[in-house]
Amino acid sequence: MNSWTQKSYIAVALEPIHVGTGGQRLGRVDLTVVREPMTNVPKIPGTTLSGALKFFADLALRDKGVKEDICASTRGSKTTHVWAECPICCAFGYTPDGTDQNSSAQGLLQFSDALLLAYPVNTLVGPVWLTTKPRLQSMMGITDGSDDCDETFLLPEESAVKSPLADKLNFGSVLLAKGNMPCPSTQQLTQRGIPKHYADRFAIVSEWVFSQLVNDNMEVRTSVVINPETGAADSGGLFTYEAVGRGAIFSFDITENDYAKKWDQVEWDGRKPESSVALLEQHAFAGVKAVGLGGMTTRGFGRLDIQDVTIDEKE
Repeated sequence: MNSWTQKSYIAVALEPIHVGTGGQRLGRVDLTVVREPMTNVPKIPGTTLSGALKFFADLALRDKGVKEDICASTRGSKTTHVWAECPICCAFGYTPDGTDQNSSAQGLLQFSDALLLAYPVNTLVGPVWLTTKPRLQSMMGITDGSDDCDETFLLPEESAVKSPLADKLNFGSVLLAKGNMPCPSTQQLTQRGIPKHYADRFAIVSEWVFSQLVNDNMEVRTSVVINPETGAADSGGLFTYEAVGRGAIFSFDITENDYAKKWDQVEWDGRKPESSVALLEQHAFAGVKAVGLGGMTTRGFGRLDIQDVTIDEKE
């Protein structure tokens, strides 16, 4: 039996998501989002997921009286304790304040990047969620992963998308013809955890078309710096920023590597979750759904609905 367990999740963007690169760049917008270098498609780094979930889990446990002190961070903590006294430090790891590095500990949890599984694009018949066969294969275990769509699109037979243009459909400003290659069914998508109202409107394109259409349909906003003395726009304060659109679906994994059985030794006042992953599901996911992660969460950005789509290997 393995000492680690891995669970798979999808995260649906309830609001636009802006996870920035940490600075301004010359280009179409001033503040860009993090992208995969290979595909140039937006993603949510595992560090972003880990940091946000750690914060909300720690906040929830302090609210419930399970723990009192703010847990240690990677910059060090002035609180002297051992990992068994703090579920958060056990799950995420910690570094003590000072030179005694022997008392630091690696966390049990390992986060993958949240990769873009499907992206909503406007069409003549309403929004359609674009994806690709390689993404369905690597993230959901569906299809053979062959990128054979070229400049066409595919729809499942049970699809709710009915184009008035016969065998063609527009995706934003791009008109594509319908292909005849094999396509996964809506039932396969829902069996893997994709909500039916999304699965009914999935369309499959090639990777290069997916990258182009995603970047062409990113949400771009313009803001201006307000002068606090005059209440008017500050000269030279205009800036633009982009975000992943509402409705985008990400996929990521969380692995718990508890080879030393540390979670069993964690002190807990009350009923303890059965694992550190269960700790996140019970106490942290709600915070990301209500408050959000990334930048500009006070201005309508950042909320994610995280859902467990782990497939039982026994099935």
